[in-house]
Amino acid sequence: MRGKGMIEFQHIGEINRALLEPTFGPLQTSLVVLTPECKAHILQEHAADFSYLEQHGATIVSSPDIILLDHKNAGTVLLIKQLPDTNLNMVVRLALATDPIGRINSVLTFYRLRNKNLKRLCALQKTLYKSE
Repeated sequence: MRGKGMIEFQHIGEINRALLEPTFGPLQTSLVVLTPECKAHILQEHAADFSYLEQHGATIVSSPDIILLDHKNAGTVLLIKQLPDTNLNMVVRLALATDPIGRINSVLTFYRLRNKNLKRLCALQKTLYKSE
């Protein structure tokens, strides 16, 4: 898939806007993509986790178990999926209505989380959504 400026990016999935728009207002799109730069970052820094992104990326985006507000980065959320043996954390920069036109929701990074680290993150960040 090609984006603005002919940059190739990988389509990850469609985000559930209803879970985010009460906090952020209208999003420009529901599409979530992975840019070549972020893919390279994940492969370099979290190589062992990349197969989880390929296998579970669309599900994490469309139906996360937990959504946390990233208090350090405006317009950014942590989408977390809990699996029986691990937790997956996808950090996504949202395309807000206040951003330049044509912006797309994009994955910034992705990695696995131990239960201990997930509990710490949940304690530090504001929870926007948690599945029942």
